[in-house]
Amino acid sequence: MAMEEHKSRLVYTFYMLTLFLCGAVLFLIGFFPASYSVAEQESSVPIDRPTTLHGEKLEPPPSSYNSFILLLIDALRNDFPSESTMPVSHERACLKLSLHVDIPTVTMPRLKSITTGTLSNFIDIALNVGHTEQVEDSLLHRLKQRDAVVSFAGDHTWVHLFPSEFTRKAENNDSFYVNDFYEGDKNVTRTLELELEKEDWKLLILHYLGLDHIGHVEGHASPKINHKLKEMDDAVKKILDHKNMENYLLLLTGDHGMADGGGHGGNTPAETSVPLYLYSKNCSKYAGSTKRYNQIDLTPTLALLLSVEIPTMSIGCLIPEMLQTLTLEQQMYAYFYNAHHLLNKARVKFGHESVRRSDYFGWYQNATLLHKNLLEPLRLGDGSSASKVHYENAKLNYLRVAREISEQLSESLVKFDYGLIAVGLALATATSLHIVLNILFLDVATEQLGLDILKLGQLLLSLVIGIMLNVVGHMLDQLMTSSMLQSLLLLFPIVASVYLSIDVAQALIKIALPPLYARRLKLSIPLPLPLLLCYAIRTFTLGSSSFIEFEYKTWYYLGNTLILLVALKTLRRRITKANVELDGRHLHKIASACLWQQRKIFVVLILLTLMRYLHRLSSIKSTLMLFSLLLFWARLRKFTDTPQAIFNGIAFMLVYSFRGLNGQVQFFVLPDQLASRYVLALLVLFWCCLALVFVLGYRTALPQQQSGQSLLDGPPKSNLLKLLQTNLTCSLILTALLYKVQNIVLLPTLLITLDETYKLCEAYGTTVRKFSVRLVHVYKIIMTIFVARMFYFYQGNSNSLSTIDLTPGYIGQTSYNPVIVGFFVTLNTYSAEIHSFLYLIVHTLRADLRSVGIIQSLPSYAKAADSIVAPLYAALVMLPAAFYLCLMVGFRYHLFIYSVFSPKVLYDCYTVLVFYLVFLSTSLYFKLFKRDA
Repeated sequence: MAMEEHKSRLVYTFYMLTLFLCGAVLFLIGFFPASYSVAEQESSVPIDRPTTLHGEKLEPPPSSYNSFILLLIDALRNDFPSESTMPVSHERACLKLSLHVDIPTVTMPRLKSITTGTLSNFIDIALNVGHTEQVEDSLLHRLKQRDAVVSFAGDHTWVHLFPSEFTRKAENNDSFYVNDFYEGDKNVTRTLELELEKEDWKLLILHYLGLDHIGHVEGHASPKINHKLKEMDDAVKKILDHKNMENYLLLLTGDHGMADGGGHGGNTPAETSVPLYLYSKNCSKYAGSTKRYNQIDLTPTLALLLSVEIPTMSIGCLIPEMLQTLTLEQQMYAYFYNAHHLLNKARVKFGHESVRRSDYFGWYQNATLLHKNLLEPLRLGDGSSASKVHYENAKLNYLRVAREISEQLSESLVKFDYGLIAVGLALATATSLHIVLNILFLDVATEQLGLDILKLGQLLLSLVIGIMLNVVGHMLDQLMTSSMLQSLLLLFPIVASVYLSIDVAQALIKIALPPLYARRLKLSIPLPLPLLLCYAIRTFTLGSSSFIEFEYKTWYYLGNTLILLVALKTLRRRITKANVELDGRHLHKIASACLWQQRKIFVVLILLTLMRYLHRLSSIKSTLMLFSLLLFWARLRKFTDTPQAIFNGIAFMLVYSFRGLNGQVQFFVLPDQLASRYVLALLVLFWCCLALVFVLGYRTALPQQQSGQSLLDGPPKSNLLKLLQTNLTCSLILTALLYKVQNIVLLPTLLITLDETYKLCEAYGTTVRKFSVRLVHVYKIIMTIFVARMFYFYQGNSNSLSTIDLTPGYIGQTSYNPVIVGFFVTLNTYSAEIHSFLYLIVHTLRADLRSVGIIQSLPSYAKAADSIVAPLYAALVMLPAAFYLCLMVGFRYHLFIYSVFSPKVLYDCYTVLVFYLVFLSTSLYFKLFKRDA
């Protein structure tokens, strides 16, 4: 019976996690729709350029230049080009501006903004790897309609977004392979040299990736940065000095900037500010403008200079400094066209009456009247002061109109699918409350709430209610699906959320109104109030943007405080207990002895304090890494056999050698070509050692099966422990290869902290008046979560997407494999979360084995572990995430919704996904191998 209960608890937890993730996915789809545009509205915006103004005929200006070159340097932040780093580019620029880049600061949405002039959705950051085809109107579509030749070389993201817009293209084979610093850029430069010899192209796009790759791997302060900038400067010089470059415009800019750590994706000034340098033949040197324009302003400005229509989606304004080569009449047409285009978009978006009552409509009318009166003087070349004043007034009004409408359209682009948000939020919240109530008020020995039992009548009721909600939601346009199949699929999460909500409501009624039932329900597990208070403080701080940005400080404080609090309470109880037994004699000796018993936990607290300053230990990396690997080997030795321990040590020696050959720690100095060969050989040997550790562990745990005996009849619980220990060991060894040099010390420190924390929890449990195994488990689970989160932030992670370290994904890789890269990056980023949970499971099984035959008075130990550990851990992971989803709805119009709150929700949902995968893989071992002793 106990085994069946254990299986049902694991299956129940699996279902709850699955439903929660389904709800989270629906919420994210509704909160971050894949596209901002609405086809019906955009089709109503006129496409053609205006040709009349109050009855006066207007002529759109011809193209200002014969050829245009967009030289895009990935991750070129605003302070990179200078007189020392890019002397030619800096000296010969006709105009130096800066552009503000909207979030998310990753490549694909930035390219969309440059070519369409509209803002990208935040979910594009998740689609950045997939490259969905760009189907909206763009500058490239406009040029293709005019049969203009457009050539391209560089990041293959362009080709995925615009598969048929380029006349000639030379995309990189593997733009995501970040270890490629030079080869891809050399191919772009070779294409540039070939295209410069041709004179048929109208637009040439060059996208260099090497700078971005160097930043990801070595950071913004790498010495290779200056070498790469010099290489980019040479490419600019090739263009400027080429004999065929007569009437041209060269734009040098970046798609996004680079954070101080070398990554991007966040909203720091270094990531959201990029330079814009312009070059043309015999230009007059304009003074460097201090104005900062938006990146989307490039689109309408280039459309005017290219003499094509402004893309329908564009909400950008013009950059006046770029229009100085046009005549005054042509400039006036440009300002009029841009304002006219945005006014039409405002009419479609907000309605004609709303626009007519607005202030900017009056500005527009004044500007058009002044413009009409200026047409004849401008055509006659009248340069009187009165004409100049009218020109400046008309220009100012047009710009005011454009900026006002652009800001309003930017704010209105935030679209939410409230139907999917409601369904996803209901499912995620109901699932979280369901599992929490099930854990708190379920005593498998006496009484059940019945939350994990499928009830047919309730299911049928939920189905009827779900169908009604689905139909009504579609009738009221709150649920919008494009096909009948999607409507039917949406019925499943609706029914599930209704069913779970009924369960939760019944449980709450039973708890709140005990007179209606036979007897009052009691908590099935004890609630340690200090721990839950710290957990509640952490959860409720999610409502503050500052607490989210500096969440690591919350965990540092609460985690250390919690450990110290439990240590002091345990010390007090030990002293009190010993003092009572000795009738108050020798109190100072008793206190000294008890304090000495807990000396290790205070050493751990000192270690945790030191872990905050790992980034300052770059001067002693070699010594720190050697010490860390030796300490790590000693910790792993505790649950590995001698052959495994030998190969563990060899693997760690190879890890140090690998870092040494890469120049990150002190090692033999070898030529680059020879070093690269040795690096490959070292990695092959490392994988062989890791495989041997894995095989030796499994061979010990899985002895040869006798004839007629299946694997499912086999091994006892002790062998299950060996299997999980082998998995944990292999995962930790692999993580040591992926970690940054200064972070490797976190691995043994994590194991030491968890080990001593568990001992402290057990000591605390034995000092209470009534010993409770469940109380000990609750303490261990909560403390594990706090320790895991502390070490997550010790590693250098944050709630900003720019701190994601992509380098581990490419260790030992010669090309981009999304599965391998994703696995390595996830293992590196969530190492503390993964290994803390695995270590908790291993520790629980070891304690289970120790209790059998040794402490016969505790037969419920294993049973408590089975019914509490995994479900309660899952509940404590899911509950804050569900709470945060609710906060997202309330903060959907907050100023920092996309810069602060949105990255956090992605991190939280991905944390649940990682736990889900680890729990699933661990549960399979339980299902296959665990048997009652």
